[in-house]
Amino acid sequence: MTTLEKTIQILFENDLVHTFEEFSEKWAGKNKGWLAYTRHKRREYSTDAAFNVLRVTRQHKIRLTIRRGRVGDLVDDALQAVGDVEALLEVFLRAKHQIKECKFEQP
Repeated sequence: MTTLEKTIQILFENDLVHTFEEFSEKWAGKNKGWLAYTRHKRREYSTDAAFNVLRVTRQHKIRLTIRRGRVGDLVDDALQAVGDVEALLEVFLRAKHQIKECKFEQP
């Protein structure tokens, strides 16, 4: 199973993503058919898509951490899921491109 497939599985199982189109556009920063095409061709993340998903994952992690302070452990599963996705992507980028650390500027 590719890193992309593992990511999709985690996000769908935890109701963080509901459609391939949503993942393609809002997480990967691609056109709405990107995920379907990429999976059909049995390809892995492109570098820019991996960076985009990592950035969005970290944004979700920050939001969920803040929300946890208000609603308690109701968001723990989602918080664990985005942590798992973040770790997957960091390993992927390290293995594919020898990228040791990724830092993003805050918008």
